[in-house]
Amino acid sequence: MSAQEPMRTAYQLQRLVFCMRRTRPFSTTQPIFDEAKSEEKQNGDDLDPLVTRKKRPMAEQEPNEVESVVFKVKKTKRRNPLGFFNIAGMLIFVGGLALLINYKRRVQRAVDAHKEEQQSESFGKALIGGPFQLIDQNGGIFTQNNLKDKFSLIYFGFTLCPDICPEELDKMSIIVKNLKKQGIDIQPIFISCDPLRDTPPVVKKYLEDFDIEGIVGLTGSYHDVEACCKAYRVYFSTPPDVTAEDDYIVDHSIFFYLMDPEGEFVNVFGRRYDAQGATEEIGKKIKKWVPAKDRRESSFQKPSFWKFWE
Repeated sequence: MSAQEPMRTAYQLQRLVFCMRRTRPFSTTQPIFDEAKSEEKQNGDDLDPLVTRKKRPMAEQEPNEVESVVFKVKKTKRRNPLGFFNIAGMLIFVGGLALLINYKRRVQRAVDAHKEEQQSESFGKALIGGPFQLIDQNGGIFTQNNLKDKFSLIYFGFTLCPDICPEELDKMSIIVKNLKKQGIDIQPIFISCDPLRDTPPVVKKYLEDFDIEGIVGLTGSYHDVEACCKAYRVYFSTPPDVTAEDDYIVDHSIFFYLMDPEGEFVNVFGRRYDAQGATEEIGKKIKKWVPAKDRRESSFQKPSFWKFWE
């Protein structure tokens, strides 16, 4: 036995132990592998321990039916070049732009309506109403200053009117009572268009036939009555060269004039309004009325942005 024989035997035993750990066929000519590196290899690695010590090419597995279908769908799917978020952002932008345009149009319409309303109010105030001086049913002086501090409802007529004036005064009585139920105090006024026959005592006796609380009857000279009717744009006409003893009819306008507590004109109501309709409209005007000192252009408020659908 040579001196190298024990070393060869020890080497073969070491190889045997190593190969038993690997549970694979071994060869005495294969060099020893690093145990730490071999344990890091995956179980599916197939090494050629005798010749190349390289991985064998693994056989390609054919995909099953489900995997192949999924693979084909994924392969043929085309992606949207814009992308979902780009489309959503564009829609949000277009919608927001439409809302902004609609809102600006609503604001412009509201501004135009507000200006038109102010022009209408100023136009009415400039044309109807003004200074006058008449005599009430008790002989006292009554001027435009007596219209202040309360709303007034004025009617022009004459005491010998056969049918129209009594009907309108009955309507005035209902209007005044309805407004009082709503807590609105209004001053009813009757102005005669027939100063020749309607003296203060005649007017006082005539108004006693109507249940109108607090009504004021006014008359005066022909010149004063004519000036008052002209200020309120009231048409009236009497036959020429008549006297108080003559029997004649006075042609005149048939309107109720609503005046505010500052003595300014608010609105006019013709015969097309019945008592209920006139009460509702007068109540709206009174509740909407604002003193002149509080009326400012800045009082206009823009419509809410979120009410664009209304």
